[in-house]
Amino acid sequence: MLEFYIDDRGEAAIENIDDLLKLYPEYAKKAAESALKSEGFRLKQLIAAAIKKGGVNSSWAKLNPHTGVLSRAKKGFVKNFRLVWKGEKGSKRRARQYKQQMFSTRKNPLLKLAGAVRYKYYQDMALVSIGFFQSPGVSENMVKLAGMHAKGFETNITPHMRKMLFALGFPVKKSTTVLKTPARPVIEPVFESEKDNIMRNIEIKFFKAMDRYWNEGQKE
Repeated sequence: MLEFYIDDRGEAAIENIDDLLKLYPEYAKKAAESALKSEGFRLKQLIAAAIKKGGVNSSWAKLNPHTGVLSRAKKGFVKNFRLVWKGEKGSKRRARQYKQQMFSTRKNPLLKLAGAVRYKYYQDMALVSIGFFQSPGVSENMVKLAGMHAKGFETNITPHMRKMLFALGFPVKKSTTVLKTPARPVIEPVFESEKDNIMRNIEIKFFKAMDRYWNEGQKE
């Protein structure tokens, strides 16, 4: 989770923000909220774009060609055979011909998570959080999935799974006891690439909003 905020101690390093909050509390608080929300939305979009590209600078490991097949198999959508005619003429019958190997054309991982990035503004703390958290359209399982993939994980191969893998054309050696999923972080890499821009952007947006609210106030 990425978080940043502004308060009367000047935590966002905006020059004279403490004086502005005291002298013009109504305008300054609205301007801070506007700046934080705007930057939160920008970073949310950057994180989603990075996921679609396969990580910051396309740095994520590509999917194993069997991964898409396994994902569909868990949902019961995979048919690993086709029906063919067998036998002599006059006594032919339809039989199953199983595929020796099955591959998926999917290469980029975690595309569904691109639509699960959220940002939230906490007015009482003048705080913006950006990342994956349970909200409308984002389930607890999706949040858990994002956390797991950010760190990477291992899946133990059970006898049942070994048989399923073999049936799907993905035989594994007897010595292989786990499937390793590499880490695919996105929040921290985006923050690292943007950390020099975030506070500068907030400061620019804050003073633009401050000027806008001030001028609107003078017209009333």
